[in-house]
Amino acid sequence: MERQVLFVHGAPGDARTWAPVIDALPAGIDARAITLSYFGRAEWPGDGGDFGTRRHCDDVVGYVEAMMGPPVDVVAWSFGCHPVLLAAIERPELFASLTLYEPSLATYVEDEEALARFAADCEEAFVPVFTMMEKGGVEAVIDLIIDNAGGAGFSASVDPQRRAHYADSARVFPLMMGQGEPPVKISASDLGRIACPVTVGFGENTRAMFEVPSRGAVRALRFGRLKQVERADHMLPEKDPVRFASLVANWLN
Repeated sequence: MERQVLFVHGAPGDARTWAPVIDALPAGIDARAITLSYFGRAEWPGDGGDFGTRRHCDDVVGYVEAMMGPPVDVVAWSFGCHPVLLAAIERPELFASLTLYEPSLATYVEDEEALARFAADCEEAFVPVFTMMEKGGVEAVIDLIIDNAGGAGFSASVDPQRRAHYADSARVFPLMMGQGEPPVKISASDLGRIACPVTVGFGENTRAMFEVPSRGAVRALRFGRLKQVERADHMLPEKDPVRFASLVANWLN
C-alpha cells in the first residue's frame, strides 16, 4: 500500500510549488499538494478577512478528510507549518507524522534571547518589504521576498515560470501583514499535545527568523526531532528539489 503524503506550501506559493519535489520522490509514496485559501490563481472565497491559521487549518483538515485516507503524513514548509501544527493539535487522528521545513512563526518559543533574535531578523527582512509595497504595490516585492529567504540575488536565478507561480500569490501579502486574521497563538504546551512524530528541518545557512521557530518547536514537542541540513537555507525545496525529496523520503522512514 502506498504511503499517502500531503504537501503544504509556504508564502508565496501554491500546490504547484511542490511539483519538482513530488516528481523526485521514490516509488511507494502517493503525494498530493494542496493550495491554501487565497493563494494561487483561483478566485478568492471571500474578502480575505478570514485569511490565517484557522482558515488554512480547516483547508488541510478538509482536504485530508475528503481526498485522502487518514492517518496521513504531512510535509509543510515555512508559512504552511503553523496551520498544520494546529490541525495536528485539534485532529490528531488524521495524522501519522509531520515533517516541517523551517516554520516561520514563533508563537510557541519561550526563550527570550531567541525571541529577540527572531524579532530583530524579522524587522531586518520585512521593513524593506513594507516600504516597497507602499511604493510599488504587491507585485514589486516578489523578488525581495525570495531574496530574503534564499540570499541576495537568488531571485534572478529562479526559472521565470517558477517565479510566475510565486507571483500569482503576491496578492496575499496585504492579508499576511494585517488585513487578514492574526496567527493563532499556538503555545509550547499546545505543541506538547501533538501525539504523532514530528521532524523539523532547517538549513545550516538559514536566517534566525526560521532557525528560532524550528529549534523552539522541537523543544516543545514530545515526539520531535531536529534535523540540520548542511549547505542549505530556507529555499532548499526551490533550489534543489531532488535533494529535498531525498531528505523527505529519509525523514518519513
